[in-house]
Amino acid sequence: MDDVNKRIILYLMRDYRYSQRKIAKELNISPPAVNYRVERMTKDLIIKRVALYVNPNFYGKYHGYVAFPNTRDWDGEYVFKVKCIEHVNVYEIEAESKEGLKTKISEMSAKLGEPTMVYIPEQTPYNPSTFDLRLLSVLKENPTMTPVELSERLKVSSKTVRRHLRYLYKKEFIRLVPIVDLDKSGVIMYAVFTNKVEIAKKFFHSTLFREVSDKDAGVFVNIGNSIQEVWDKVSKFREFDPKADLMIAQSYDVA
Repeated sequence: MDDVNKRIILYLMRDYRYSQRKIAKELNISPPAVNYRVERMTKDLIIKRVALYVNPNFYGKYHGYVAFPNTRDWDGEYVFKVKCIEHVNVYEIEAESKEGLKTKISEMSAKLGEPTMVYIPEQTPYNPSTFDLRLLSVLKENPTMTPVELSERLKVSSKTVRRHLRYLYKKEFIRLVPIVDLDKSGVIMYAVFTNKVEIAKKFFHSTLFREVSDKDAGVFVNIGNSIQEVWDKVSKFREFDPKADLMIAQSYDVA
């Protein structure tokens, strides 16, 4: 895995919509070279697939995060899962209400033991339009469909599709997530759980993969180039929050 491939993956993981032309410009190589490398990494299963992550709030549901010792896996439903080298699995789960989340955590605890972390952020469920539901239904079949392809499938203008997609991405209701073999790629995914939310927003801005936060606390999932880089970054952040928890991913998946 050479440095150029690694940097391409870093761009794609932070925002899969980042164009190959822009990546080529950043890396000072040609767009066809970027395309060839992405195709090769996909063929070699370094990039396993591209998944569509949908925030449960979009469907009018609530979501939360819970970590358990990974001596056993949860075989029930989840939205997002991260297996960490610290011998824990972190699950994003959903339910119709906050009480429903607590009930689900109790069900998981009965099988997996006591959770090592529970975080249910403040959130406001959304009431999606019929068109948005149709749009996501089609997009789930092939997350990398272009607006033109989506417009042809839905029998509407590409302008309408682009407008709705912009809104859904802006509200962070959806995200394209490349599922990368972290071991093969050499890329480090790590999460920091902290109550210094405003500081973390600025501190992790350049490395951020995903953020879930409210005024009281937040989970900041980041992408790093090496263990040393991650350790240096987190050590500096702990000058602001000595109690910040660090979790390093071994693998991850979107249900």
